[in-house]
Amino acid sequence: MKVRLLGIQPGTVTAGMSNEEYFQRQLTFAREKYDGEELVMFPELMTGIYFGYVREKRWFQYAEDFLTGPTTTAMLALCRELNTNICYSLFEREGDSYYNTMGLVSPVRGVTGRYRKIHLPGGDLRYNECYEKYYFSHGTQMPVCELDNGIKVGMMLCYDRSFPELWRSYYLRGAEIICVAACTMGLRKDMFVAELQTRALESHSYVIALNRAGEERTENEEKPRVHFGKSMVIDPMGNITAALEDEPWAVISAEIDTEQIRYARARLNWERDRHPELYGIVSDIHYGKEGLIYERGF
Repeated sequence: MKVRLLGIQPGTVTAGMSNEEYFQRQLTFAREKYDGEELVMFPELMTGIYFGYVREKRWFQYAEDFLTGPTTTAMLALCRELNTNICYSLFEREGDSYYNTMGLVSPVRGVTGRYRKIHLPGGDLRYNECYEKYYFSHGTQMPVCELDNGIKVGMMLCYDRSFPELWRSYYLRGAEIICVAACTMGLRKDMFVAELQTRALESHSYVIALNRAGEERTENEEKPRVHFGKSMVIDPMGNITAALEDEPWAVISAEIDTEQIRYARARLNWERDRHPELYGIVSDIHYGKEGLIYERGF
């Protein structure tokens, strides 16, 4: 089956631009560039400026209910207007918990998927001055959802891309497209492309990865961040089929063919040749006060 994808690489929130203006500009941009694609996707935390490099309670006011909040409401309206599936992101609140969340909506079935970011950066602020662990709880589910044409989709957010266990979990659940929404900059720019190519090959899935592009600075942030863009589509053998560099307000459009997934899985059959009975240590490690502790069955 052939499927067309459209990915939005927005610019950043510039001086004088409100979060709402930034969000609406992305929707308008998607309308202008849409040309019948079966899936439209946006990058991580698309609803406004990235606030993860400051620690301020005021940002919690922007969190919203996943089902009834303004972002999902707008995305449901847009997917019906364009008659396409849309993958998007938001800052979610559920009760007293907050999440970095992706959603998937259909013009026919409404909300069809939700993914909450599992792997959160930050911790030792001597090396990574990121406060995502302050703002977000980590998710616990790895759902595989379906587009209206039956294509199976997995979702992940930015730092998630560096955990091969998540990719392998999606592979074993039959994901055919993995949507990677990012809001990344700096340290790992040079590895961004190679890492995603490797993960696409290891999971035998198409990957569409999106990032914002340009300079951005939150109030009280010490220095500007430079988001490097590099949004792309990668095939199940790790080949880049469409790509952008650091141009703001640009799109990638690509046609994928699920027959290539079957070809890749036949040529390099990871499922047949793996030995899960030997890999228990991957899930048996946890951290204690003295450092790494290994426990069977943890």
